[in-house]
Amino acid sequence: MYLWVKPELYHESFCQDLPATEGLVMGLTQKAPLASTFGDTIKMVAWKTKPSWYQVSSDDRMIAPQYQQWMAGRLNAREVLTLNASHASLASMPAEIAAFIDKAATALA
Repeated sequence: MYLWVKPELYHESFCQDLPATEGLVMGLTQKAPLASTFGDTIKMVAWKTKPSWYQVSSDDRMIAPQYQQWMAGRLNAREVLTLNASHASLASMPAEIAAFIDKAATALA
């Protein structure tokens, strides 16, 4: 079983900070995860042994921002970037995301 967001609700649920036409395209072309993915047992997680950075989307309607902050704290993120963005922050704020990734990669060089 796959988990789909209804295409007609995709824009308001997932990417409300993008133009409606982009939300429609994303909703129609979404790649849904298997529902079983959320119950899988993971034996070894990278964040316990590798440095991590975390980006929080303060207007996320898929994962509550408070839960994102909790996850960032749990993995002991070296830095947390909070953006006024939807769940689709990679699409709505690509320059900020790219700069954050570059900063993290440079810190390890």
